[in-house]
Amino acid sequence: MLLALCARAHADDDTNWFGFRIGIGALPIDRQLTSTISLGLGVEHPVFEHWRVFGDYEWLWLERAQMNEHGDGQRIHVGLRRTIADKRAFHVLRFFVDGELGGGFTLANDNVSGVHALPDALAGLRLGYDMNAEHRSESKALEMEVVVRAIAIPGGIGMMAGLGGLWR
Repeated sequence: MLLALCARAHADDDTNWFGFRIGIGALPIDRQLTSTISLGLGVEHPVFEHWRVFGDYEWLWLERAQMNEHGDGQRIHVGLRRTIADKRAFHVLRFFVDGELGGGFTLANDNVSGVHALPDALAGLRLGYDMNAEHRSESKALEMEVVVRAIAIPGGIGMMAGLGGLWR
């Protein structure tokens, strides 16, 4: 369905956004709270004026401190992002609040309980700013953001918060 939206509709500026994110969080893996640190890459594509489709890949470091368990994992997400509110300042600066919904898959591996294949769903908020620098740089825009997500997996709901940047 997301691919059909991309093929069918486009925004005024259909340039892809590429970015990165560093995050921390927690997931209830095996009914035990597991701390996560993540490093991620993402791509976004505008589909309508205030809508973007996104795809993320994250590498995860996992730890359960009280049980001396550690491990790693990978997570992918696809979803839709929509601007809820935005405000322009100084002609090149825009502040925004975006909502997002999506789903994906987490593959986690720890040194005690083994491999966990976990489908997931997410809901989140992105707060940040972007700078339009078309006349000053090869990159048309830079976007910096704070992301907060609730991530539902079998066995419970986890959280993730991160800092990231995107450019087009």
